[in-house]
Amino acid sequence: AFFAAWRGDDLPKMKGLAAQKRHQPTKRLSFGEKAEVLKRYEVYSYQIAHYLLQREDAARRAAENTLLSLYQSDDFFMEAEADKADRVKKETIRHALRVRQAAAGATGA
Repeated sequence: AFFAAWRGDDLPKMKGLAAQKRHQPTKRLSFGEKAEVLKRYEVYSYQIAHYLLQREDAARRAAENTLLSLYQSDDFFMEAEADKADRVKKETIRHALRVRQAAAGATGA
């Protein structure tokens, strides 16, 4: 009985919306559809990068790298809007730090 419960054999089957969505095949978005989603986060990403880097060229590079990285991530486009914003923020910080490190390495600082 323990192993049956552990495997979930005797648990009620999920019937709600979450169960339906979980089993739906995911449709891959076209280039245009992905671009439309990413446009909503372009300025947000740039603002975060500019705040961290305090240089327009570095902020632009970090924001571009962030959007390119997110474009390649199909799971990003399946997330809820609030989760997308959090992910954009985290990715932008990560890319801003990379840009800062690259600049420091190029100047020898």
